[in-house]
Amino acid sequence: MTNPMIMVMLLLFLVMSTRADEELIKTECNHTEYQNVCLFCLEADPISFNIDRAGLVNIIIHCLGSQLDVLINTVTSLKLMKGEGEANENVLKDCVTGFAIAQLRLQGANIDLITLNYDKAYELVKTALNYPRTCEENLQKLKFKDSSDVYDDILAYSQLTSVAKTLIHRL
Repeated sequence: MTNPMIMVMLLLFLVMSTRADEELIKTECNHTEYQNVCLFCLEADPISFNIDRAGLVNIIIHCLGSQLDVLINTVTSLKLMKGEGEANENVLKDCVTGFAIAQLRLQGANIDLITLNYDKAYELVKTALNYPRTCEENLQKLKFKDSSDVYDDILAYSQLTSVAKTLIHRL
């Protein structure tokens, strides 16, 4: 039979460690420009409550990758719409290619975090943002208005990038 006092102590330890991890998340997110974006990403992943600061950055980078998936899907569906015009189709195709390159940059950043090469991880996260921004600029030049979702998704990606860069800088 298990001692009830041991069970109470284990439960208390679990509650205390979760609160400490919640405090780590809040503390780290409070250092970012986009605290709500940071909290939303980290709190959505249950693993974030059991890892260190570098692990939190990995989760943010995972959120960036997920946001790129959203952008790829949005732009691909726009590209498949009839009557977009050749110029729009070419820009949308370039956007998807750029997003794929950005995903490779994020994968490299994760590897650099594991190998403790934080400066290189920072640069890869930073350069990965160039592809969505180039897409946005090219769509704006064409006065592309068929989907504000693309612009909103790029904004969300940009904000997550800012969060990732801040957290990497703090490592």
